[in-house]
Amino acid sequence: MIEVLKEAYKLATPSEEEEQKVREVAHRAKTLVGEAVRVSGVDAGVDVYGSAARSTWLPGQRDVDVFVVINNRDVKPEEVVGFLTRFFTERGVSWVMRYAQHPYLTLFLEGYEVDVVPCYKIEFGERPITAADRSPLHHKFLVGRLNEEQRRDVRVLKLFLKTIGVYGAEIKMEGFSGYLTELLVAYHGSFLNVINAAARWRPYRTFIAFSEVKTRFKAPLVVVDPVDPNRNAAAAVSLTSMSTFILAARRFLKRPSLSYFQPQPGAFLRLNTVEVVFPYPNEPPDTVWGRFKRAGRALYKWLRECGFKVLRWGAESDEKTYVSLIYVLEQVELAPYMLHRGPPAYDDAADAFVEKYVNEEVVGPFVQGSRVYVIKRRRYTDVSDCIRARLGRGGYEIRINTYDGDLVRKNPWIT
Repeated sequence: MIEVLKEAYKLATPSEEEEQKVREVAHRAKTLVGEAVRVSGVDAGVDVYGSAARSTWLPGQRDVDVFVVINNRDVKPEEVVGFLTRFFTERGVSWVMRYAQHPYLTLFLEGYEVDVVPCYKIEFGERPITAADRSPLHHKFLVGRLNEEQRRDVRVLKLFLKTIGVYGAEIKMEGFSGYLTELLVAYHGSFLNVINAAARWRPYRTFIAFSEVKTRFKAPLVVVDPVDPNRNAAAAVSLTSMSTFILAARRFLKRPSLSYFQPQPGAFLRLNTVEVVFPYPNEPPDTVWGRFKRAGRALYKWLRECGFKVLRWGAESDEKTYVSLIYVLEQVELAPYMLHRGPPAYDDAADAFVEKYVNEEVVGPFVQGSRVYVIKRRRYTDVSDCIRARLGRGGYEIRINTYDGDLVRKNPWIT
């Protein structure tokens, strides 16, 4: 364990050159945004928050968060974004507008993406107006809780979560946010303490709070936000993500390995797959992921109604050109006939079942054990026909047995 963690700390720690570059970009971004706010005349403060400010970011990460903290409640975030866009356009700074609860900007500076987020100034215990309002308080809480060794442990925990595929609170991942990762280390004290605790977690029975609170949440994992007792900081964590972390923690403690800190593809297995590929819509990523995950779940249910046994399914995208719904199937073509089970012979519903099929092209109705059955023709035998019946015929492409992504790969981190 000691040897593995010694190497893991090296993998999770940026070089001094990287650290220096992030500090330079963060300072330049803060200065630039500060000038924009000063020119606008808006009563607001500007500061860098998030992992770049707390030195808890991972090597290779090229994100910086700058917040415009508005003191005047009459000023709307949209107004701030408006004058920022004009300011940056005039100075030739490249930017794009993105959306969460309200719009914010992403600047492109020296190869880094700098999110410029307006929020309102609030105090501890005060109800936030927007979700971003908590960020300065989050920073203040964590700066006072995490020492240098614990910040190193945060980085290692982030790398662990990233490698097992559950790092990120966005809808795409439904996993552990950076803030939640820092809270876990602050609460338990170290990376190993978090892993030992996670190995004993149970979904819907794990409740973590820094102080006594009366609020209760219904979620697989509950970590009460120390700056807002009405918020579950782990609300984004799905049952699958939590359970994956539990399994990884248990396995890591049993057999420590660097495989939990070095992402690598597993061996590809040739299974029956169908991939439904759509062009990527011009919408924010969270909107796209939410919509296509819902569509994917509906199509999964429909495939099962058609008689296809779905072993696994998921959604994938490069967030630029395509979104795919992928299904791993037992078969992509079914036999033309199927056994259809009816009610018990002694049930009143048996008469209706018999009358429905007595004049149809079926084998039966016949009794087997206590139930009535028929053998009837399937409506769809080809998986493509089943999908087209649900989605129509245009706007997507169906690919059979060409997929070789994560859904059909051996898990590389379990040892």
